Amino acid sequence: MRAPLACLLLLLPAIAGTVEASANEIPDARANEPWRLTVYSGIATRNNTTQIFLDGQFHPDGTVLGIAINRTLANLGSGFSLEGEASLATFLSKSDETSFDLGLGVRYRFRVFDNPTSVAMVTGPSFADQPPLIATGTWNGTPINFKRNAWLNYVGAEITTAIAPDWNAVLRYYHRSGAFGLFEPNADEGSTFAIGIQYRF
Repeated sequence: MRAPLACLLLLLPAIAGTVEASANEIPDARANEPWRLTVYSGIATRNNTTQIFLDGQFHPDGTVLGIAINRTLANLGSGFSLEGEASLATFLSKSDETSFDLGLGVRYRFRVFDNPTSVAMVTGPSFADQPPLIATGTWNGTPINFKRNAWLNYVGAEITTAIAPDWNAVLRYYHRSGAFGLFEPNADEGSTFAIGIQYRF
């Protein structure tokens, strides 16, 4: 756990961009608040994406504790911004891996009843120190080719809403898979649905 945390701290300056967000176009991202620090916890499942979203299957397989730091890199206009993320996610039961992730994505900011709200999605490479054994293929519906995949792709998505000055409540989705064969064909390690708290600075 200490090694991934040290890597995260060393890589934070590399995430920082030189373009500040515009206060006029992005209501909750003033020029002096380009950073977001999120702590979250939730339920993990080894069900694949199709099973969760198309078949309605969600069997809890453990819990996860995560931390993510995001940086606004550029204002894209109309409420959109380019965003970088570095995160750690540690699985606390039924698995004992810690994943380290670096992502790039887009955030859209708007207001709901005049309350600053945002939706974001990021994706990028993910490394796990003790990955679980997962199937990387099927034969007549039966999982085959079980492997431990240290390197996969991750997707992080979140919805935030302001609850106090500089503080947001967060709903977060976290997923590791082979990215349609980019990292590993048919590998789907699982997903996490979590709640958390986010500090803007």
